[in-house]
Amino acid sequence: MIRHRPRRAAAALVLAAAAAASVAVPAAATASSSPIVIDSVSSPPGEPGLLSIQAEATSNITSFTVYIDAGTIPVLSIPSYDFTLTSGSAQDGTWTVQAPITTSQLSPGTYQVTVDAIDEAGDSVTAASAPDDFFFGLYPSVTLAASTTTLSYSAQSVTFSGQVTASGPDGSPEDVANQPVLITDSAGGSWPATTDQDGNYSVAVTPNLSGGTSGLAGSFTASVSGGPAIAQASSPDVELTGDIDPVQVINVALSKSTVNFGTKVTFSGTAEYQSDGIWLPLASSAIDVSGTDYYSGNSAPTIAATTDGTGQFTVVLPAQPTTTWTANPPPSQFLTSSGSEVGLPNSATLTVVLPTRTTRLHVAYNPAGQITASGCLGLGSAVSSFAGLAAPADSDLYLQYSRTSHGPWRTLGSLAGGSAPKCSGGTGFTGTVGPKALSGHYRVDFTGQLLYQRSVSAVSYTATTSTRIANFSITPHAVTGHGRIRVSGQLQQKARRWKALGGVRVTIYVKPAGSSNWYWVRHVKTSSSGKFSISFADPVSGHWAAGYAGSSSHLQSTSRILYVTASGTSASARRGLATHSLSGRAASALLAG
Repeated sequence: MIRHRPRRAAAALVLAAAAAASVAVPAAATASSSPIVIDSVSSPPGEPGLLSIQAEATSNITSFTVYIDAGTIPVLSIPSYDFTLTSGSAQDGTWTVQAPITTSQLSPGTYQVTVDAIDEAGDSVTAASAPDDFFFGLYPSVTLAASTTTLSYSAQSVTFSGQVTASGPDGSPEDVANQPVLITDSAGGSWPATTDQDGNYSVAVTPNLSGGTSGLAGSFTASVSGGPAIAQASSPDVELTGDIDPVQVINVALSKSTVNFGTKVTFSGTAEYQSDGIWLPLASSAIDVSGTDYYSGNSAPTIAATTDGTGQFTVVLPAQPTTTWTANPPPSQFLTSSGSEVGLPNSATLTVVLPTRTTRLHVAYNPAGQITASGCLGLGSAVSSFAGLAAPADSDLYLQYSRTSHGPWRTLGSLAGGSAPKCSGGTGFTGTVGPKALSGHYRVDFTGQLLYQRSVSAVSYTATTSTRIANFSITPHAVTGHGRIRVSGQLQQKARRWKALGGVRVTIYVKPAGSSNWYWVRHVKTSSSGKFSISFADPVSGHWAAGYAGSSSHLQSTSRILYVTASGTSASARRGLATHSLSGRAASALLAG
């Protein structure tokens, strides 16, 4: 009978750390100088509680003792009379114990085996190690079942359940409680579970199935990993399939289709999927709202939305130039794609009218008393960070005037074109408008264009000073031969009262009798008192006047016109006027009558 090893003290079972298969495969015999060799230790197929020893010797083996050790600690010894030669011969054969080892004799685990043996020739071996460990443990059986074998968008999860049972080495049923179970699929996914006290387990899984547009499939199995006291085992495969449903986003709408930049706009729609030919709400689902900038083609930040129970969603769009917004469900293995598959629109374009501003405004009077204005028309700072935006054209710009900085404002005329200043990132404009004025507040009103908002510039104040030529006289008014006349007067400027304007140039003009042209004759500089005086020999008959051309701070002015009668004037004097003729435009601008 099997007994504890007499030549070693009995000890408690110590489990080996390594796992072993349910049936050990004999290893090839190792060459040895010993006359008796232990080739393998194993269990017969289907009888894990039996221990078989394969040995060979130079003569028939007459007796042996098998020792089972947990590491270096002896656990159990079995004499040769408890074995039966089950194959081969006494010189080279396999001996198997007559009755299974029970768990009352040996705790489940993995053990080392040594043998003492003697043959007929008197050869012997002591503590010869078997090349294999002896596994004495539980041999589990694993089942696997699925709550459904067909998944879809509306049923993406499955509950896997099963049971782990085990037979002891002697064939008796054993409890397998708190046993880790791992469910794996053919795509590499895994989900852990643990058995309860009855060996049952259950776990809910949302798997990824593989396949294409025609269908999805996956193969699943449950397994128990081998350990020191239990063998590895797996369940039969369970096959799952999946339906792929069409999806669409419809009824896409904007709360407003054209707005000024920064206006709150909502984007809404309805998501549906088709199951068994019926369109159903894509309820409580994420929706990605993405945008493409009309100007640059860049992508706008994606906005996350969630549908309600009817599949409807609404999001507030960010401040963005004109953009096409598109709604898509996120990718799902159970839906045809993340877009509309039936051609229904899932996009809408929001036209955004961009903010504008006028900068570098310069307003001044010209000598004729007209207002000249220039500046830069560009985009507002709110959109300065967006790429690809162009400034508006230099049109729809109007100069406005008011006596006060707060209005009311009167439109004087349009500004556009001309020698516009260079404007980085904007459009330059310039123009001359309006009637004569002395001072006032001005601003530029951009009335807006198709994709550009109306804006008004900051207010600019400018002023100029009126001038006059007073006390203009010519003496004498009539001369003969080579007579001489003296032309004099005083240039004055208007402040609170009229006062002298000295140090500037005054020009003397003449329109000879019978001529339609004015000619300038001489320039003369005013004194500090604003007075000027100059004499002419050999004058010509005609109208005489003095004129001040004006400046950026003073308006132009002319004197009264006086007629001079001269007889016997030389032809050379008359010819000299031809070199000083004024153009019709210059004359009409300065002299009237």
